[in-house]
Amino acid sequence: MKLEFMEIEKNPELLPDSVYAYILNHHLPVQVAEIDPAYADGASLHAKYDVPLEMELNCLVVEGHRNEDIRYAAIVVPYGKKANMNAKVRNPLDVKKISFADLAYVTEKTGMEYGSITPIGLPKEWKILIDASVFAQEYVVVGSGKANGKLLLPSALFRNIPNCIAVEGLARD
Repeated sequence: MKLEFMEIEKNPELLPDSVYAYILNHHLPVQVAEIDPAYADGASLHAKYDVPLEMELNCLVVEGHRNEDIRYAAIVVPYGKKANMNAKVRNPLDVKKISFADLAYVTEKTGMEYGSITPIGLPKEWKILIDASVFAQEYVVVGSGKANGKLLLPSALFRNIPNCIAVEGLARD
């Protein structure tokens, strides 16, 4: 890889406060690298920085509805895959209807920037649904919460986040 990953304390400006605090408070082995935001997308990140495509993750936020109750969740899938937005998402959230969350709400609630939502440091009441295939990679790369940063972390780290649920078949081609 052509990215210089380093301890987050050396580049705190590459992370929103919520992400930075979560990593420090939980003593997570996460590193950050600065990128040109024009190359943040998977294919362009790979072309510019030689990040292996199989290490790249996409994170999106959905909202589920059950009567008047709204539940939010981050969906984490390998780059190039789509989230299986049927029962694989509805069942863990215990909702009847699922849709993409309002972007303005997500960025306001998380302090993260569009195109760089990360599953690290999200509101604690939000679930994180992660495709089980992610654990086949020892290390993964995901957005830092700011468009000019990427995080490098061991995939096993997700197993230690209390609101994170591994879901078989969450990702599809």
